[in-house]
Amino acid sequence: RGIFDNDKQTFLVWVNEEEQLRIISMEKGGDVLGVFKRLAAGIKAVGDSVMAESGKGFMLDEKYGYVHSCPTNLGTGMRDSVHIYLPGRTAHGVDKLKARS
Repeated sequence: RGIFDNDKQTFLVWVNEEEQLRIISMEKGGDVLGVFKRLAAGIKAVGDSVMAESGKGFMLDEKYGYVHSCPTNLGTGMRDSVHIYLPGRTAHGVDKLKARS
């Protein structure tokens, strides 16, 4: 079990957590396309490495999609999230935030 990351900590591979393998791409800022492209390239690199090492690919079912140990992730196996900083939200409360608009 472990996490392997790049020097910038923008790409991580988490082994044996909730799933057997979790591949993560993240960074601060608004470059969503760049994050996605890095993720796609990373998934391909990991998949190619697994195939070269074991001769097997990621488990894909024609009906259910990619097979995981966590049934809530059945299908594409992809989950994304965006964290947004709302200045003043926690420091000054909702009323101050509403007054700014």
